[in-house]
Amino acid sequence: MLEKTYPRLDVCLFGELTLSIGDESNQPLLYLGKNLKQFFEILLYHRLNPLTKEQLIDLLWNDSENPSSALKFAVHKLRQLLSAQPMFKDLDLIVTTKNGYGINPDIEMFVDTEEVDRLWRLSIDKSVSITEKRELLSQLILIVKQPFLINSAHLMWTVPIREYYFGLYNRSILFLLNEYELEKEYDKVMDLTQMALKMEPFNEDFHYYYLNALVLSAQYRKAIDYYEHLSKQFYKEFNLQLSLRTKNLYNFIIAKEELETLDISELMNNLNDNSEFQGALYCEYEVFKRLYQIALRNSERTDEQSYVMLFDLSCAENDFVVSKMLERLKIAIGISLRKGDVFARMNVSQFILLLPCKTEENAHMISNRIQQAFYKNTDRKLARIHYHISRLSRNN
Repeated sequence: MLEKTYPRLDVCLFGELTLSIGDESNQPLLYLGKNLKQFFEILLYHRLNPLTKEQLIDLLWNDSENPSSALKFAVHKLRQLLSAQPMFKDLDLIVTTKNGYGINPDIEMFVDTEEVDRLWRLSIDKSVSITEKRELLSQLILIVKQPFLINSAHLMWTVPIREYYFGLYNRSILFLLNEYELEKEYDKVMDLTQMALKMEPFNEDFHYYYLNALVLSAQYRKAIDYYEHLSKQFYKEFNLQLSLRTKNLYNFIIAKEELETLDISELMNNLNDNSEFQGALYCEYEVFKRLYQIALRNSERTDEQSYVMLFDLSCAENDFVVSKMLERLKIAIGISLRKGDVFARMNVSQFILLLPCKTEENAHMISNRIQQAFYKNTDRKLARIHYHISRLSRNN
């Protein structure tokens, strides 16, 4: 009797679960429903080492009153729905194993996660040359285009697996970036970082390599623009500043004499471009310190006077509410100040302001405007703000 032969089945577990035979593809989410699709995903990922009935129950039916029956029904329903698909009509996909259920081992399969594991194992073999390792990891990162089972990200069993493949992906990317940088292949560095950032848009290591590639290829003006945009993004998303390493790179760029030269008209247009600063200037604390030093020198040489104001936010709610209150306070400060005023975020609860004022009374009037703007939309029982004023002086 001839052995039954099956066509090769390709399984994609990165992104949405997709199965393909030749040019024909199939997405189980469209007909299995959430629970059966999750069951099918577990069987596929563990096909080389099938789970026992107890392990399957623990993953999917640990809160069921009759978990054994629930498992048997799921197997029956899954087989029925899969066999109803034209692509699988001749495949006995789900089989009973000695200890439970699994994927038919007689079916030739290509599973993307297994291929990534294979490429990674080969790449870390000590006998592999650097050139071979580059090729292996280049193949690996092309497979991991999306996170593992992206639509099942909320399931606990997928979390460590997703983090594992994220780890392999990041290590592969960083190895290749370092190699390209050593070989002075800066265009490859920039192309690779842009690809990697689609997977992890806030991975600062990737951004650093891109920024450094711009510097090493003498694209200083573009590097400055990229850093400033990146800095705003990180602050907006996480209320965080970039790392000291990235800031030092930025300072290096600023200090370079090779910055592109501008004629006087271009320079004035560049300096006068204030499209993003229609009101008071909101900046990083390090920039604020420099502006403070300038204001202090001016006050020592002239009769111009300035005051520093510190606003404290008190809020006993959770982090989400605190974040909202800080954003409200930032807006209240911004709309209450004049164009010549400057302010910055100090930490998780404070803003600092630099106010050119003739008298301390004027500074208090500005504080009152800020408080009115803040409490207009905020209950005092939910959050309160306090302020302190100090005149610019080296004797403070």
